[in-house]
Amino acid sequence: MSERRVALAGPVNFRDVGGYETGDGRAVRWGQVFRSDSLHHLTGDDGVRLAELGLRSALDFRAHDELDEIGIGGLGQLDIEHVHLPTTDRAMHIVRPPDWTPPTSAAGVYLTMMEHGAGAYAAALNLLAEAERRPTVYFCMAGKDRTGVFSAVLLGVLGVPDDTIVADYALTHEVIDALHARTRAARPDIDDVWDRLPPEMLGAHATTMADLAVLVRDRFGSWRGYARGIGVADETLDGLHDQLVA
Repeated sequence: MSERRVALAGPVNFRDVGGYETGDGRAVRWGQVFRSDSLHHLTGDDGVRLAELGLRSALDFRAHDELDEIGIGGLGQLDIEHVHLPTTDRAMHIVRPPDWTPPTSAAGVYLTMMEHGAGAYAAALNLLAEAERRPTVYFCMAGKDRTGVFSAVLLGVLGVPDDTIVADYALTHEVIDALHARTRAARPDIDDVWDRLPPEMLGAHATTMADLAVLVRDRFGSWRGYARGIGVADETLDGLHDQLVA
């Protein structure tokens, strides 16, 4: 397991995104920003650990139907601000149109996610630039797809090289079996959903994020170019860099 992983009884994919070196030889600050799978799994002991980390806010990328049906569980008992930033309206009960064409690659799914979830990701970047909201954790259900895409955007605008962004994404594969088991227990029909997705979506493979990085540079020029394109001001991006890179 990665040393940056925070051991909790509930969530299994909670990690610090600090410590990564940037292209200019500095590094992202530890203890400021975390990523996770869904925090509705938090236990009482987990709450004590998050208090030790000093968490002030939790950015929730789950869809409206996920929040409605699953809620926030133990997170609601903590002195941590819950901010709902859904990247899509529905994720659990999606009815596809008859002419729907399944995506052909996980990277393509992620690029679409960046387009459809632009408002959520822009809001998250703006919130992270507010020092009083940190330390912050952002999360979705598994902490892999919606969270993984945002991690790539965040680390990218902070100047972290693509190969490091790819490695961070792939850390989720360490716990993929536990994530799958938990999802199957909660949603016995989930394999029917997964069967309609590109096979690589079932893992957190380095090639997926590497391919996304290429798509982002082709479409937006850079991770920062994507952030600018979804409405995040240069002043905000510069401030985020100044605060989170030391």
